[in-house]
Amino acid sequence: MVEHTSHARPRRGPNDDRHLSKSAGRLIPRCAVALALLSLATLGLARVARAQQKSGQAPAEEPVIRLPEISVTGPARLPETLPRSWVPNAVDVIPGAEISGTRPLALPDVMQRSPGVTLQNEQGNTFQPSLTLRGFAVSPVTGIPQGVSVFLDGVRLNEPTVEEVNFDLIPLADIERVEVIRGASVLFGRNTLGGAVNLITRRGEDTLEIVPEISGGSFGRREYQLRLGGPARPFDYYLSLGESLEDGFRAFTDARVSRLLGKLGFRLNGTDATLSYQYSNDRIKQAGSLPESALRVDRAENFTPGDFFAPELHQVILNGRQPLGQHWTLSANAFARSLKSEQFNVNLIGDNSRLRNDTLSTGGTLQATHRSTIVGRENVLIFGAEYTHHDVGSRTFEENATIRSLRADLTDSQHAAGAFVQNSLVLVRDVLVRGSTVILTLAGRWDWLQHDLGDRRGGPRGGVDEVKRFDPRAALNVNVSERFGVYGRSSESFRAPAFLELTCAGPGAVCPGLQVGVSPDPPLNPVVARTYEAGVRSRPFDWLEADVSGFWTNIEDDIFSVSPSGTTGLFFQNIGKTRRQGVEVGLRGSAGTLLEAYTNYAYTRATFQDRAALATPLPPGTQTVRPGDLLSLVPEHRVNVGLAYHPWRWATFSLDFAYVGSQFLRGDEVNRRKPLPGYTVLNLGASAKARGFETFIRLNNALDNEYETFGTFAPNGRVEGNPVERFLTPAPPINVIVGLQYTF
Repeated sequence: MVEHTSHARPRRGPNDDRHLSKSAGRLIPRCAVALALLSLATLGLARVARAQQKSGQAPAEEPVIRLPEISVTGPARLPETLPRSWVPNAVDVIPGAEISGTRPLALPDVMQRSPGVTLQNEQGNTFQPSLTLRGFAVSPVTGIPQGVSVFLDGVRLNEPTVEEVNFDLIPLADIERVEVIRGASVLFGRNTLGGAVNLITRRGEDTLEIVPEISGGSFGRREYQLRLGGPARPFDYYLSLGESLEDGFRAFTDARVSRLLGKLGFRLNGTDATLSYQYSNDRIKQAGSLPESALRVDRAENFTPGDFFAPELHQVILNGRQPLGQHWTLSANAFARSLKSEQFNVNLIGDNSRLRNDTLSTGGTLQATHRSTIVGRENVLIFGAEYTHHDVGSRTFEENATIRSLRADLTDSQHAAGAFVQNSLVLVRDVLVRGSTVILTLAGRWDWLQHDLGDRRGGPRGGVDEVKRFDPRAALNVNVSERFGVYGRSSESFRAPAFLELTCAGPGAVCPGLQVGVSPDPPLNPVVARTYEAGVRSRPFDWLEADVSGFWTNIEDDIFSVSPSGTTGLFFQNIGKTRRQGVEVGLRGSAGTLLEAYTNYAYTRATFQDRAALATPLPPGTQTVRPGDLLSLVPEHRVNVGLAYHPWRWATFSLDFAYVGSQFLRGDEVNRRKPLPGYTVLNLGASAKARGFETFIRLNNALDNEYETFGTFAPNGRVEGNPVERFLTPAPPINVIVGLQYTF
């Protein structure tokens, strides 16, 4: 059930650039050099380890590169533990050891080994990739309809401007674990169409720990990290300082990502509370995509040098958890978040654009859990409420070599409230076989979201856009034994039109660049998703785990961004019905402590289900999609294989292989043009530990394959007549990173 009210609202203008160029140094490592470094690092530590063993000291156990473990965390708005057999979702947990083992720069790098996760890179730098999960996108790019929610310590990270996620602002080195809850989940609220990603940061451990780390590698990459934490009972503390620098493998793509994270914890008599503060200050130059004609000449070229993104973040998060007697637990969360950002875009066929956003967000969540028995059957009830307020200010400038003009100066006061409830009950026990259970889960969530748009330049006021929505869920887990269980569920979720979408709605309201419009627009309807999912979890042998899930998601009033012919602008429109359906298979095995391995396969089919007329950059400027046409940039097939080999307790060698199938380019929703071809990537790694030291080496794209992860169509401003051609983003060539850390 959904209510949507909308009144006339404003738009706003483009964004363009001034450039700051700095030549980007490039380091193209050769395989032989990288393998030699790997061998020398490993052999050097081998000597230390042997000396350690001779002196009677046991070498430290190697914790890195662990394969995905079976989760026992239940989907809930704030963390709540449920038995794995009670969870009617496909859930992946990526522990901190695995995150550090892959040496990622952004969250999508961590997630891409999970079933069905695909990376694209529209911005052309390593800190701002996009990803799709079950055919839904989560991206830092404004203009991409977002369908995945991301949370950090209980706080939603999807920005209020257009629900985008700035991955460069996530303190990845300080993440204790990543939880990926696949599919629609009503407890996580709006925007959770393809899934939710829940991030939990580290806190002080039981012993004092000081860990400096330094690493460097190809393309001028340098990273400096210092972590310290420990106890001061009943308190604990954690502090992390980090900076990442790189020149980039493409011209004029140097980047700096700097952050600080401090966290104070308190534990006493069941009370558990944490207070954290994060500061981030980044400056990231963007290469974007290249015309295919230029790509053939130089894959490292920057077609429009000068684009950059510069955010500054202050964020405070308070979390608390308190048992109340034997059966009740109360959890609470409060936060304040201030983000100022500047995005500058160079335009070869028009004025440059500059967008300055200033957002202040505050809010909180209260959640209660009751564990009891009903007629002798275990029952877990979770319910709660949340509220968030966003003050958004956004100014757009158009500028050229001689003048800068203010195109738009808009505000958005957003209010978002929600209430949720979920109950899980053991219906029967010992019916199929002794130890078997059948668990019924029922859940629902009500959301209210309001945008109040205003124009500080005195133009037409945008008015109010309001959405009210109730989403239900029903699920059943049938567990034959501890080793085998099946589940099925039906759920609904929604996505409300965001600030940018509301101000750039319709072909009469094209927004230059990716910025907000300046005139009243037609209304957009909320997106509604209905998901059906079934899955199997099994452990046929002690050394093997297997998970299989199938999903079917029908979307109504999907919001689509389209670019008219001959422009670099876009607008948004509802396009009727679409569908995402597929199968995900995951296997994980181990041979004692010597070898760990995983493999997974995902088939994802994302299609239009209605005829719809869409604008396109391709002549004649319109295309009519038909039921069954594939959505762009969603590969149907993906395969991942990984190995972690531990020949000695102090050493680990790893291998990761991925295959990603072909994808149609954005702008070719009728599937008539040549798609991006499928590609394979092989990554190798090694690490070793002794006497508190750890060294590591990571060789990415070890076979030096040339491939592209993103494609669209756009006018080529450097050719007479501005002809429209394929624009592609090249992936980095073979590259290496080597590092060393010491734990005091």
